[in-house]
Amino acid sequence: MPRLILFVIAVATLVAGAVWLANDPGAVSMTWRGWQIETSVGILVTAIIVAVIVILLIVKVIALIGGTVQAFAAARRERRFKRGLTSLGDGFAAVQAGQAQVAKRLARQAGTLLNDNPAVLVLRMDAAELSGDAGEMQAAAAALLNRPETELAGLRTLAGKAVRDGDMAGALTHARRALARKDAPGWALQTVLESEISLERWSGALTALDDKLAREAFSPTELKRLKSRLLTLQSHTTLAGGDASTAANAAKKAMDVDDTNQAAVVAYAKAMTAQGRGRKAAGAVERAWAVKPGLELLAAYRILVPGESSLDWARRIDGLAKAAPDHPESRLAVASASLDAELWGQTRNRLSGLTGADAAPTIRARAAQLLADVERRERGDTDKAAEWLGLALEIERGPARAMRKPKSIAEILAQA
Repeated sequence: MPRLILFVIAVATLVAGAVWLANDPGAVSMTWRGWQIETSVGILVTAIIVAVIVILLIVKVIALIGGTVQAFAAARRERRFKRGLTSLGDGFAAVQAGQAQVAKRLARQAGTLLNDNPAVLVLRMDAAELSGDAGEMQAAAAALLNRPETELAGLRTLAGKAVRDGDMAGALTHARRALARKDAPGWALQTVLESEISLERWSGALTALDDKLAREAFSPTELKRLKSRLLTLQSHTTLAGGDASTAANAAKKAMDVDDTNQAAVVAYAKAMTAQGRGRKAAGAVERAWAVKPGLELLAAYRILVPGESSLDWARRIDGLAKAAPDHPESRLAVASASLDAELWGQTRNRLSGLTGADAAPTIRARAAQLLADVERRERGDTDKAAEWLGLALEIERGPARAMRKPKSIAEILAQA
């Protein structure tokens, strides 16, 4: 209703204006650059109205044309975008299928259609890695570092390339950058640890294990085992550098973290002996021997008292053997020490039964070697000694394996 009233008022106003102009048309005179125009007010108003209508029509036509052009451009962009997405998807499928050249071609096509879309950079990187194009892969990975959302993908690729190239320091740099992020992934911790271990930088590896991510990546048992063995390796390295006190502290920490780590006990004994305090490590070696006797523990126990006589050593080793008297290693240890002290009867007594078929091959071989020495030194029976040596050689036909430092997490965790 209000609109109708307004419409009636507007029409009445126009009619009144038209009647007024008709009854009193007036006159208008215009002079412009020598032109003289004379007309009535009504005609002038009409001309103005017509001019306004024409201008509005022209504006409308221009707007219509502009809208058509924009719609055409938008449709063209959408078609390019769809073609780009198709090329992108097909490119990733080609990567999964192992089609290196197809993937590279589709990556170029997607790049032309989508410009610098991050997904294009990922496809370029994956395709280059698949085809072995190191330069292209590195360039695409470096470009991904410019955005937080794609940085980790670039860092992982660069770290992996560095590892394959044997550049562990470079891999460590990229992995540490990834590890510094709040959303650090597990591969970053893994790469840092592997790199530090490969470079024999035990302190750096131990620092990485203090990260929260380590507690998520490893079980409590694995984490304890890994820390203990890294501390043991640190102890060996430190002792080799001449710092026996620090080496002993590292070995003690390793023993505290994992009381089953016999390598830590050995390292502790060596470090304490280097300080002239070997006897203080005797208890640790004896406790470890009671759990699992072994040659490394025996060697560590031997050096605790430098310069002792063969007889004193035989007495001391007899005390150690009491922690596990029936174990073959205890019997072999006592037999060897007794042999050095020329206690022939005790040597033979301890070796009794160790050359039988039910004994482990290594035990049989070592026992046979000791019996060969007994026959040669006590009785001078070279023929019997040769028989025992022949048996030892027959048993020990496997190739000897050289000891080396572990180069990976798996090797450290696999250590006895």
